[in-house]
Amino acid sequence: MKNKLIVVIIIILIIMFGIIVFAFKGMAPLKIITNNSVYCSSDGKLTNTMPIQSHRSYCLKSDVNGKTYSVNAQSQYSFSVVDDQGNTLKDFEVTHTKAMHVIVVRKDLANFQHVHPEFDKATGIFTLKYLTFPADGIYRIFADFAPAGGQKDAMGLPLPVTLFDDVSVGIGESYASTPLGSQRWTDVFDGYQADLSYGSSLVSGQERELAFTIKNNEMPVKDLQGYLGALGHTVILREESLDFIHAHPKEDVDAKQTGTINFVVNFSEAGKYKVFTQFQRDGKIFTNDFVVSVAKSTNQSNEVNVPMY
Repeated sequence: MKNKLIVVIIIILIIMFGIIVFAFKGMAPLKIITNNSVYCSSDGKLTNTMPIQSHRSYCLKSDVNGKTYSVNAQSQYSFSVVDDQGNTLKDFEVTHTKAMHVIVVRKDLANFQHVHPEFDKATGIFTLKYLTFPADGIYRIFADFAPAGGQKDAMGLPLPVTLFDDVSVGIGESYASTPLGSQRWTDVFDGYQADLSYGSSLVSGQERELAFTIKNNEMPVKDLQGYLGALGHTVILREESLDFIHAHPKEDVDAKQTGTINFVVNFSEAGKYKVFTQFQRDGKIFTNDFVVSVAKSTNQSNEVNVPMY
């Protein structure tokens, strides 16, 4: 009796399996549907195929789509950050009081802006509503940020990620570029004088301390105000390749001021660089710029003469 029951159960299971197989034969193949249609590849380019890679990568996805912007007209520029899994980032670390820092420069480094977009956390879209380009040319827009939960440096601070997008303004590539010219360590502006000095020649791959001395009416300025959580900001860009460095002073905002603020930087490549430095005093933000040359670390004979103040 027991054996007969087992046989009956087996027959029932076989019949049920056959019914299931027959039913699925007439159905369409099973599809996996995803909302992620754009991914970031390891070379930093957007792709429609999810890449296979061992590290996280990020891409900037903007609304440019071949658009040409007008000169001296308020324009809107929107973008989001996409990762290699097709996710739009919506969580960012706040660094120097902002979730996103945007640097806009013409590719010959003739123009410079440091701005901060509005952020829609629901969509992950950043928007610059009133971006103005002062002259014709090709501009590079850098997005400087730190993903929430991302990598940290030795001090436990979020490591920044820098992405960029190139946009055309006015006549675009037909513009007459302005050469950087020779090295320049002094900038005079709005009644101020800023002098740049460094203790030894600038050499690629070697850490250097850049000292900025700021004077007003020939007197050292010792009452700078905090700007975005620091006594100053410096953005350094290499001629042509536009290699990007964003640094902040060694001195804390509350430190006793001497009239000089110091930035520690490392130039990865030899070449000519333009140094843009910003500071705030009496509620006004000042931007000054300098030009420096960096020698190859393997060719000491090309080291430049260093100004000492």
